[in-house]
Amino acid sequence: MCGACGRSVADDPVFPDGRTTRGNLIAAQMIVELCPSPAGRVKVRATAEGFVLSVPGGRQIVCTTVDAVWATLHTQAPVSGALLESAFDGLEERYRRAGEHRLLAAVAASGLRVAHTPREAVAGL
Repeated sequence: MCGACGRSVADDPVFPDGRTTRGNLIAAQMIVELCPSPAGRVKVRATAEGFVLSVPGGRQIVCTTVDAVWATLHTQAPVSGALLESAFDGLEERYRRAGEHRLLAAVAASGLRVAHTPREAVAGL
């Protein structure tokens, strides 16, 4: 439940310090930076409740969790675990504050988990 507006917000285990709109904004930015290739074709935007992805053709997909964002990216264009790992190294300095560093690690781990999940199982995330 959002304390500011009273709306129901889905729990997301990716957020180590609890989910906030600011956290969603930072996570969306991290996803784009960790995976620029599919994210170049799929726009990731944060909302108070989660994320909205704009995919080619003008369709929008609402995702409530970071895992769901990665699953959508993976179905649009397979995400390579190697791409995530190499991009992570370059972002550690940028997100060096304790909370942001833990969030970066959790967002990257979520992306790697989805990237290594069989394609059929990804659709269920």
